[in-house]
Amino acid sequence: MIQWSFIGGTSEVTGSRHLLDTGEAKLLFDCGLYQGTRKEADEFNASLGFDPADVDEMVLSHAHIDHCGNIPSMTRKGWRGPIHMTKATGDLVPIMLRDSARIQEADAAYLNQKTSRRGLPQVQPLYTTKDAEAAIPLIQTHHYYQPVPLAGGVELIHVDAGHVLGAGLASLDIPRSGGRPPLRVALAFDLGRYNLPLLNDPVQIEDPDILIVESTYGNRLHAPAANARADLRDAILPPLERGGKALIPCFAFERTQEILFHLAALRDAGELPRVPVYVDSPMAAAITQVFEHNHAYLDPDTRDLQEKHGQVITRDWITFTESIDESKAITASGHPAIVLAASGMCENGRIRHHLKHGIENPRNRIILVGYQAINTLGRRLQNDEKQVYIFGDLFQVKAEVMSLHAFSAHADKLELFRYIRKAHAKHIFLVHGEQESREALAQMLKTNLHSDHVYLPNNGDVVDFEALVS
Repeated sequence: MIQWSFIGGTSEVTGSRHLLDTGEAKLLFDCGLYQGTRKEADEFNASLGFDPADVDEMVLSHAHIDHCGNIPSMTRKGWRGPIHMTKATGDLVPIMLRDSARIQEADAAYLNQKTSRRGLPQVQPLYTTKDAEAAIPLIQTHHYYQPVPLAGGVELIHVDAGHVLGAGLASLDIPRSGGRPPLRVALAFDLGRYNLPLLNDPVQIEDPDILIVESTYGNRLHAPAANARADLRDAILPPLERGGKALIPCFAFERTQEILFHLAALRDAGELPRVPVYVDSPMAAAITQVFEHNHAYLDPDTRDLQEKHGQVITRDWITFTESIDESKAITASGHPAIVLAASGMCENGRIRHHLKHGIENPRNRIILVGYQAINTLGRRLQNDEKQVYIFGDLFQVKAEVMSLHAFSAHADKLELFRYIRKAHAKHIFLVHGEQESREALAQMLKTNLHSDHVYLPNNGDVVDFEALVS
């Protein structure tokens, strides 16, 4: 028996969770937070979909919160197994989990101010800083291409996903009975693009029996990555010229560092005015330092720049804010500025305060540079809604909203097709994508690869992989 449970992150792009049962051991792959409406997110995240006590070991693909953010819910329930990941991911996860725990606690405290006035029961955080701290000693790090023995005789090898710093595609060899060769399963929950700044290209895994691969942009093409810098410049200049702010909701991990890389190049070339540039996210500041200290995970061009010029994304004209008072001073200022703040989907973090104070100012521009999941504030802005709720209050959207499409760290439909075609997998499972996107990619694969072995699992589905390939 080799059973795979698709617990979360199938027909949506958040809440990635997968469970392998070999008959000898149970291995968890990712334990991410679902992001969406508060009611849906609270319900999904409170129910892990499995009993942590049954899990022997965990493997983490990368440090994005939709892949690692619910690990503290496991430690809250007493789980203390090892969590395998790359070395760079191991440097990032403590930052991500501590920040997520603070957000859980702060959101609960904010909501309790309202519930107490209404005489309603107190809201409990999903988990606490104590739960996040309990997860950190469980981290075990490995290098790319290093064979890692797991429970049940499974062997794991991570290779570069090209998605974010330290992200790993996983190749699993799972023992089978009767002297048969191991079942090979390849995991590409998040697959990167080619020719992105800072990062290496994704490494091709070939000839797996089963490939489980994302489909986030299975129905869309990105603008060329080479356009990103010029697109960013053209988006930033107009609000600055009219005395406003360029407000950039940014994932603290990866997208912030990529934007800083481009801002530095634009400023060096004299293509941006010397206005203040703020990174209003203590987590983004900490992650930026992880980039500066993990040169081995960066692409050769970036390493060459670092050797010649030192730090390439931490310049002296960038202000990394720490305190709440510093953040408030930025929102209160009427001077033109470039403000990067988390979160990238506008669901949490300091960007919501900047939007609260700046969304009704027509001189400002909100620049969306990442995927906006359905039911998030970022998606509502992207959909050109004229009224939005922030912290429970209704605001008129008078600032311009612009989406840039050259910045995605996810492969588009042609890049996905290229990777899947070269993998030569016998069976392909499409996950991590909204249903329309998954269906479009599935049809593309069936038509062009002449394959009937393309599947669209749903959350809760359990598939016997051994029976599938026998």
